[in-house]
Amino acid sequence: MKLANILPALLAASTVLSPVLASARASDELKPAPADFTEMPACIALREQHPDLVGKTLSVGLGGYNKGFQQPVDGNPEDLEGLDPDMFDRLGACLGFDYTFQLGAFNVLVTSIMSGRLDIGPSLYVTPARQEQVAFVSSYQVVDGSVVPKGNPKNLQSLDDLCGMTISAAAGTFEATTLAPEQTAKCIEAGNPAVDVLLVQNTDSAILAVQSGRADIHLTSKAVAAGLAAADPNLEEAFDVDLPIRNGYPIAKENEALQAAILDGIKVIQDSGVQKLIMDKWGQGADAQRPVEIFN
Repeated sequence: MKLANILPALLAASTVLSPVLASARASDELKPAPADFTEMPACIALREQHPDLVGKTLSVGLGGYNKGFQQPVDGNPEDLEGLDPDMFDRLGACLGFDYTFQLGAFNVLVTSIMSGRLDIGPSLYVTPARQEQVAFVSSYQVVDGSVVPKGNPKNLQSLDDLCGMTISAAAGTFEATTLAPEQTAKCIEAGNPAVDVLLVQNTDSAILAVQSGRADIHLTSKAVAAGLAAADPNLEEAFDVDLPIRNGYPIAKENEALQAAILDGIKVIQDSGVQKLIMDKWGQGADAQRPVEIFN
């Protein structure tokens, strides 16, 4: 278990998150397990290649929890599970570093990485706006999912069905800033009503809007959508959307040493085959895996 300190700067800026401790729990049932990476010859070579990371504790920022990626175990915010903990457990074992999650406000997450207050961030969409601020180490494509009330009463089967519908989305997300406007343009061109976007602060508020009937659907990462639907019997997944963007771990642009180390570590994890198992386990889907690369 890895206990975390909360960054003062993040706490000062946070208005919606509680100052909780965040740790991680490895999912050892997926092989190779984290401990297996410690002994791998490829990882021993990487620790010699990146000696500055050995014994270091990295601060991993979180701008809130996202089901499938980082979520409290049994409601305990001191114990996290998901795609990111499973990846960081193996990266740390391979490269020789420890890590702690630092929970704060999403709206200062990227700037905290830029300033060096955080070493690395969680899985984020690699958008053009974020690429201007930070680099990304990316190893999979984004697949969006969707969550609707049980039974899918509006029979929403694709983006084309969203004309005249209300979607709930957190302000600043790709779904709010890009996906909905692009679909609205298609709707209007076809002579149909626009997509109505109900902007909210976070995923919890977005799903509450669907549960209360204020929104017809919530679009989010497929892993998050799968987790939300699994946690609430009154919800279900509707359809998936292959997005033309990648998902990756943000790192400060000038921190090229850490970018290179994370890239090398993920290569080993991909070669072992366990990243696909992790992606399947947490709802992202193994088919979304791509050769790891740096966007800087």
